[in-house]
Amino acid sequence: MHSGIGCLDIWIDEIVPCLKDTETGDLKETVVFKIESRAYLKQFQKKNGWHINWNEIPKDVEVYALALKDNNEIQGLIGIRNDKDSNAAYLHWACTAPHNNRHDTGMQKYEGVGGHLFAIAADKSIQWGYEGAMHGYAANAELLEHYINVFHAEYLGMRHQYQFLIDEIHAHKLLEVYEYEWNDT
Repeated sequence: MHSGIGCLDIWIDEIVPCLKDTETGDLKETVVFKIESRAYLKQFQKKNGWHINWNEIPKDVEVYALALKDNNEIQGLIGIRNDKDSNAAYLHWACTAPHNNRHDTGMQKYEGVGGHLFAIAADKSIQWGYEGAMHGYAANAELLEHYINVFHAEYLGMRHQYQFLIDEIHAHKLLEVYEYEWNDT
């Protein structure tokens, strides 16, 4: 189910412009890059804490990594599809690195990963001509409510019982907060 239609089960913690080291409080600059290779994605598997097997997502879903600028260590992944039928970016899946997922591991090295992943989707939506509009399916009612509260998402519920939309205005507000560089090399 997860790799086919996708759903989002990522929690948004502290809203910070860069990633925040939970031990030191230091802010870490980030970069974003597209992962083209399915072979490279094989290292991000359900069995090692990434919630899905990233190399098995649909071919029309683009995968972007959020990494630390100083060492390119990946802190989270997001899969986004250009949904021309909806005139929006479709958030297929998003996942923090296992060492950032306190809900699964009880530990969290960096705060701010989830919000950054949503900001990346807003960026892609703008690049595709949708002014930042994006939609996705929350994994459950609690997460749907969380996205409504944090991002002012709107409940749609048309294609999925937990479908939501983040409109252009709120997408731009995301981009005003989160800072990262695109690394296309």
